[in-house]
Amino acid sequence: MNWKRTLFILCLGAASLGGAASAGILTGNCRVGNQPAATFLIPYFEVDLSQPGGANTLFSVNNASAKSEIARVVLWTDWGLPTLAFDVYLTGYDVQTLNVRDLFTGTLPLTSPAVSPVGLASTDVLLSGCGGSANGGVAGESAPVPDFDVAFLKAAHTGRPITKGATTQCLGSPGANPNLVTGYITVDAVNRCTPLSVGTLVNTPAHALYFASHGTGLASDANVLWGDYYYVNSDRNQASSSPAVAVVADPDFFHSGDYTFYGRYVGFDARDDRVPLSSLYYVRYVDGGTFSGGTDLVVWRDNRRAEVNPLNCGTQPTWAPLGEQQLVVFDEEENPRLINQSNAFPLATQKVHVGGASLPVSQSFGFLALDLWHQNGTHAQGWVSVVMSSNGRFGTGHEAVRVDDLCNFGQ
Repeated sequence: MNWKRTLFILCLGAASLGGAASAGILTGNCRVGNQPAATFLIPYFEVDLSQPGGANTLFSVNNASAKSEIARVVLWTDWGLPTLAFDVYLTGYDVQTLNVRDLFTGTLPLTSPAVSPVGLASTDVLLSGCGGSANGGVAGESAPVPDFDVAFLKAAHTGRPITKGATTQCLGSPGANPNLVTGYITVDAVNRCTPLSVGTLVNTPAHALYFASHGTGLASDANVLWGDYYYVNSDRNQASSSPAVAVVADPDFFHSGDYTFYGRYVGFDARDDRVPLSSLYYVRYVDGGTFSGGTDLVVWRDNRRAEVNPLNCGTQPTWAPLGEQQLVVFDEEENPRLINQSNAFPLATQKVHVGGASLPVSQSFGFLALDLWHQNGTHAQGWVSVVMSSNGRFGTGHEAVRVDDLCNFGQ
């Protein structure tokens, strides 16, 4: 019997809950910690484009190595479609802080020194990415994304229609606020510089040539990157932060057929070498007292599909909605309540308010047990973090507690 199912049956008595084969407890190689890694994940971002002082997301890219490194930053929609990819050049022990709002106004970060024809680096001119015209770099200036590409980015990350020729399609789900761009970000250590990509799979993890055995493709297996991210809202006088999610490369551990972080894009042959995240999480929630603004959950999920093409607007990807295997609410008297046929987290990334229509709770204080296997029983990784806020005063963010891992579990 599945140990997760056993746990909940013990808690819920006669309740009948679904379950699949055990994913195992946190052990050995699959422990996900705050450490340098070959990839890190910003599980959710949001920017309110209509309010300069409204919701925004910042994140840092840091190099734990003494030698220069290149990091490939990729933005993804809430359907898991890549939209923008660019390089960040890092000197030894370097740190670069990026403002996501800037990306949607057409400005890429300046991180690389200009290189002369004889290969000598200038110390006073910075270019975007790795520098040079292939990456859009112009000496002494930021590197603007062309206006049509900015429009594409905004539409893609708000779920609005994008017209190309006679075709009108969407790359994500429309939200309640048409000016709020959302999605998630991956940052990978890479072996070489590549051009800016907008609206294409080329030079992103979704492309067939991005990964090769033992880090010999575009992506590297060097565990040298670390970072953090910040949700800020000046208008509401709020901010919170969390470490970026470290995804370690372990080329000696994984074999074809293993479940890896980017497994969906490599046919689960494990050539990405990345440790998968957990699937079962515990997280506290509060709604009152000091945290009068309540609790929001940030939930990233693996849809397990390599579907990266736009769709006709008004439709959804074949995997959506994902649903959850189990979602249980506990009050502070240890009384559990199962939310049957829950669908609180239907997309690849989302921020959900605890106590709202999609995640109802009967008590103001308690905790949640989230089993993020798909509702149909498909095992899948995910990530959960929490933001608690006090209206107009402060906020705090942290990771949920990981209860299992998928490291010894096949595809």
